[in-house]
Amino acid sequence: MNALKSIATIVLWLGAGAALAQEPVETVFAVTFRTGPAWDLEKSPNEQLHFADHSTNLRELRASSKILLGGRFGDVGLILLKAASEAEARAMIERDPSVQAGVFKAEVQAWSPFMSGCTGKYASQ
Repeated sequence: MNALKSIATIVLWLGAGAALAQEPVETVFAVTFRTGPAWDLEKSPNEQLHFADHSTNLRELRASSKILLGGRFGDVGLILLKAASEAEARAMIERDPSVQAGVFKAEVQAWSPFMSGCTGKYASQ
């Protein structure tokens, strides 16, 4: 009986360890980017102050698997961003030099999908 009790204890301990080792649950946030007050109407997007830094920030977020999907519609940029909390999502976006400088305004909101789907060839990019 002691052996059975020891085995049960080990199984419970391993199960608790596995639960503790799991990554924190992440939520998805929709982040929209619009031109801000520092946007220079006389310059193209690539010529805007901190535009290269903005692109670098987005590439780094994508490389760390934080960005699930991104694109533009009209003059609005949209990314779906994984974060543990809204505060973490905001911190990731607010460190962007173009947001700090007012070239872009960013809005962060929890994403609540009501339809599942596939983005086809864009899912792996």
